[in-house]
Amino acid sequence: MLFDATERFLAWRYIRAKRRERFISVVSGFAYLGIALGVATLIIVTAVMNGFKIEFMNRIVGFNGHLAVQAPYGIQDYTAITQRISSCPNVIQVLPMVQRQAMITVNSRILGVLVQGMTPQDLATKQPILDGLVAGSLEAFGQEEEGIATGCLLGKKLAQRLHVRVGEKITLIAPEFSETGFGLIPRAKTLRVEAIFEVGMRDYDGHIIFIPLSLAQRLFRAPDSVDTLEVVVQDPLRLAQTTAGIRECLDPLMEVADWQHMNKTFMGAVEVQRNVLFLILSLMVLVASFNIISSMVMLVRDKMKDIAILRTLGVTRGSILRIFFMIGAFIGTVGTLSGLGFGLLFTWNIEAIRKGLEHLLKTNLFPEEVYFLSTLPAQLDVKDVTITVLTALLFSFLATLYPAWKASRCEPVEVLRYE
Repeated sequence: MLFDATERFLAWRYIRAKRRERFISVVSGFAYLGIALGVATLIIVTAVMNGFKIEFMNRIVGFNGHLAVQAPYGIQDYTAITQRISSCPNVIQVLPMVQRQAMITVNSRILGVLVQGMTPQDLATKQPILDGLVAGSLEAFGQEEEGIATGCLLGKKLAQRLHVRVGEKITLIAPEFSETGFGLIPRAKTLRVEAIFEVGMRDYDGHIIFIPLSLAQRLFRAPDSVDTLEVVVQDPLRLAQTTAGIRECLDPLMEVADWQHMNKTFMGAVEVQRNVLFLILSLMVLVASFNIISSMVMLVRDKMKDIAILRTLGVTRGSILRIFFMIGAFIGTVGTLSGLGFGLLFTWNIEAIRKGLEHLLKTNLFPEEVYFLSTLPAQLDVKDVTITVLTALLFSFLATLYPAWKASRCEPVEVLRYE
């Protein structure tokens, strides 16, 4: 074994503080608490960051799909292309869509918006829209008046800025022009607000309007084409293989982009923030490990006489080093495991803890209107937890090496000369 029975016995004796060693015990206790709190904080923060990332990722993917197929001048014959893409492995759904910029005017208010034209059947498959309906319904979305569909869906923030409610009408102005006897005039259409949705992301809730695909094609003068084909896949982990398969059945001029590429700025910012927080909180564990050095140095100085006696009895320098290494490693290991347990328990019950704190403090710690989430998300990742535990153990073991080495260099003659 790496540590024999005698070494383990002596290490355990030194760990249990006597009355005159209470100060050393207090310092060791602070080292234990520092490491435990540092590990727990790291686990909790990384879990919350992962929860936010996964929550927003699901909303982005649920709103936009996993892949987007586009062409420089629109996608002609999109029905046949949709069928070809649908036959590719891992593809479960393809949604044709017209996506253009336009303006909305109502009651002398004018706002720029992003128009997305979809069939009622395709729109009904977008789960974030269905789950996020706050007023109205999708039933009247595709209904026609005099052969023309006139319904639309607005984001909640956009509806608030326009001061409109379900049943009221708005005017959508396209950046296209019609020739009349009075010259060129912008193409416009009056629409009835059929529903208002809120998916929890400001860009979507404040700038997007859904209209029927047929109306979008007529309004933007694209009767036989669409701008984008949204592709939903079954296994997002096979996105690269699916993208390559789709490219093989498309014209070389068509582009295929995945959701990560389309949202790389947002996802990059989340990843940078997560890494920076992990680095900063790791410093807490590092600082706590310095307390191990302090307590071990004081313990070694206090036990110099014992070390000298052990050396005269034939105990080797290696045994002395291992004895004191075990003492420091015990503090670091127990602190790490305690922090692991506390961090896991806190993460598993984080929503109940949040509600309890809000009730106790009489305040809202997680306002929904700020974070666009009704619950505090937390998602544990085995990789992150493992890295956290290994980092804490590494810092603890490294902090133990110097005091243990110092104890092993003790010379019995120098110590016992003055006894």
